[in-house]
Amino acid sequence: MSLTKQACLGLLLLAFNLPAMQAQVSKPNPAKFDLFIAQVYTGSGADFIKPDTRRYAYMKELFEQRISYVKSEAEKLDLDRNLKLLSEVPMYSIYNPGLSRESGFDPDQFNPFKYQFDFYSAKKLIYRIDGTDYLIIIAPQERKNQ
Repeated sequence: MSLTKQACLGLLLLAFNLPAMQAQVSKPNPAKFDLFIAQVYTGSGADFIKPDTRRYAYMKELFEQRISYVKSEAEKLDLDRNLKLLSEVPMYSIYNPGLSRESGFDPDQFNPFKYQFDFYSAKKLIYRIDGTDYLIIIAPQERKNQ
């Protein structure tokens, strides 16, 4: 039994899209936003991101709309060596030098503000969380035409 080139191509496309279909996607817990901000923006940083500021609104929208965690099969993730690891991202410890990296990953407890992600990027950012089946995906910031 022989397969046509078109059938082979279709099977290949299905195989490469299969991990995306099996992936579990979760979002940060919106109830943790203020706690996470308070962990990172201490001291003078607390004045920098008060609830009545534009920065607070921007960070809240980012947290609720643009960040997601995707759990996929580790074997599939290992095929993509181009993914940057979370351990390669520096900590954002300007306002709280006592911040530390998590020893494991729990999507409900993960504070993305502790890391120097390029939240202003015009491209989608994808990071692999070391030693897990998880990716952090940060959707690009929408640009408003002026």
